[in-house]
Amino acid sequence: MSIEIIQQQIERFLASEAPEVMSIMGSWGVGKTYAWNKYLVNAKNQRKIALSKYSYVSLFGINSLDDLKFAIFENTVERKLIGRRPSVESFKTNTSELLKTFGKKSLSLGPSPALLDHYHSMIDSLSYLSLGKAIICIDDFERKSKNIDAQDILGLISQLKEQKRCKVVLILNEENLCQGSSIDYVKLREKVIDTELRFNPNAADCIQIALNDDRIGRLLGENIAKLQINNIRIIKKIEKLAGLLAPLLKDYDEQVFARALHSLTLLTWCYYSQSAEVPAYDFVLSRTSAFGDLDNELPLTTRQQGWSAILRRYDNYALDDFDLQVARLVENGYLHEADLQEAAAALQEKIFAARCEDSFQEAWRKFNESFEDNTQDVIHCLSESFQNNARYISPANLDGTVRLLRNLGKNRMATRIIDLYIEKREKDLELFNLDSPSNRQQLKDQEVISKFSQKRRSLRTKRSLQEICEQLMQSEPAEDNEEAQLAQASVEEYVQLFKAQKGQKLSAVVDLCLQFSRCGEASEEQKLISDKAAEALKIIGRQSKLNASRVKRFGISDDF
Repeated sequence: MSIEIIQQQIERFLASEAPEVMSIMGSWGVGKTYAWNKYLVNAKNQRKIALSKYSYVSLFGINSLDDLKFAIFENTVERKLIGRRPSVESFKTNTSELLKTFGKKSLSLGPSPALLDHYHSMIDSLSYLSLGKAIICIDDFERKSKNIDAQDILGLISQLKEQKRCKVVLILNEENLCQGSSIDYVKLREKVIDTELRFNPNAADCIQIALNDDRIGRLLGENIAKLQINNIRIIKKIEKLAGLLAPLLKDYDEQVFARALHSLTLLTWCYYSQSAEVPAYDFVLSRTSAFGDLDNELPLTTRQQGWSAILRRYDNYALDDFDLQVARLVENGYLHEADLQEAAAALQEKIFAARCEDSFQEAWRKFNESFEDNTQDVIHCLSESFQNNARYISPANLDGTVRLLRNLGKNRMATRIIDLYIEKREKDLELFNLDSPSNRQQLKDQEVISKFSQKRRSLRTKRSLQEICEQLMQSEPAEDNEEAQLAQASVEEYVQLFKAQKGQKLSAVVDLCLQFSRCGEASEEQKLISDKAAEALKIIGRQSKLNASRVKRFGISDDF
C-alpha cells in the first residue's frame, strides 16, 4: 500500500466522528508510530480532527486489562494538546471532570496521601466509565504482557467502539506477535477491525516522512536513497548523530561534512539493522581499501558477496581514519573532539589537493585535447593554476609545465613559475631533495634542478641543531654545510640540545654527536663536533651527582 493511500486513510479516519477501528501493521522500525503521530499533528494543525479528545497508550509495561483502561483515561488530552505529552495537569483536569460528572462540584488533587487514598479506588472504577467519543491509539500490540490475552484487548477495543463511540487505532508488528496472539488477531480481526493498513514504505517514503528539507536532511536523503533504507527508527538515529557532527565540522569544507554524513548513514544502518541482507558492521569496518574484494585470501560467501555489491554501489565504500572517528560516534553515542578535528583536517587537505589537481589537469586538457590556436589560453590557465594551487602540484608537474613553456618560447614565464613554486613550498625541505627517487627520475629542466639544489642548501643552513640531528638520525648522510654548522655551534648550544631530549631520543642524539670522533679518518670539523659534545656532557655531569653517573654511560669521565 503506497504511503499516499496510508496518509489519505488516516486523514479520513481522523476527520470523521463515526466509531471505527483501524489497524496499522508493518515490520520493526518502519515508522508506523512515527507516521501516525506526524499525520495526527498535521490534521490537528489543519483543524481536521472531528473528536475533541485523544489518548495514546503503549501496551509495553501494561500488566492487566484494568491497567489498560486506567492508562487510556490517564493519558487523555484535549484535541488542542495533541503532540504534547500528557502531564500532571492534564491528569488533574481529567480527574476533576470525572468527579464533576459524578456529582462532585470540585476536587483539589494536592499531595495529601490520605486524599489520594480516599479517591483512588473510586477513580479506578469510574475512569473507564467516563471515556467516550475519543480517538484512542493502542501501540506495541506485539509487546503486550503475557498476563493479558490478545482476545481481551481486542474485546476491549470492540467495546470502546460499540459502547463508547470511540475511534481506535491499533499499531502492531504482525511478524513479532507470539503464536497465540497471532491466532487471536487473525480470528477476531474481521469482527473488530474495520480498516487494516499495511505500512511498508520505501526509502523515498521514509525520507519524506522522517527528514526535514534542510541541509542535513538533503544530504542524508541522498545517502538513504542510495542504500534504500526503509527503517525510520534507524533514519532518526542517523539524523540525531548527524546533529552532533554538524557543529564540530562547521569550520571545514562542505565536502568534509558530506563525507561524514556519507559514512554515518552506512555505518549506523549496518550497526543497528536486524536484517541479514544488510552488510554486517564488522564486515564494513574491515573494508579499508576500495580494492578490498581483491585482497581477500578466502573466497567470500554468497551473503558477503551481496554485502560487497552494496558497498560497491555506495561509491565503492572503504574506510579511512576519518571514517573510523565517525564509527566511534555510532558505537558510543559520543566522540573525541580532538581526534575528529585532526582526522577532519587531514581529510580536508586531501580534498583540497584533489580539487587543485583537477584544476591543474583542466589547464593541461586545453593543451592535450584540441588543435585550436589557443596558446594564450593554455599559458594563462597554467599560470593561474600555479598561482592558486602550487602547494598541491608535484615537482614532476612543475618540470613538465616549465618545459612546455620553454617550447612555446616563454622562458621568462618559466622562470617566474619556478620561483613562484619554490616560494609557495619553501618550508618543505624534502620536496627539494634531488636524490629522492621521484625527483631523480622525473626532473629534467636544468633551471628547476639548479634552483631546487640551491633551495635545499639554504634550508639546511637555516636549521637548528635539533633539526639537523633529526635528519641525520633518519640515516641521511651529513652534507658539508651541516657538519660545518654542527662544528660552529657553541658548547652551551650542545648543553641545551642534550638537556632538551627525553626518552630514547636522548641516547640517540648524544651518540650521534659523539660518533664523529669514532670515525677512522675524522675531519677537523668532525673532531670538533665530538669534542664540543663531550665538553657539554662534562658540564651537565657537574650539575649533580645523578647527572655525573648518567654521562658516564657515554664514556665521559671527569673529576665531577
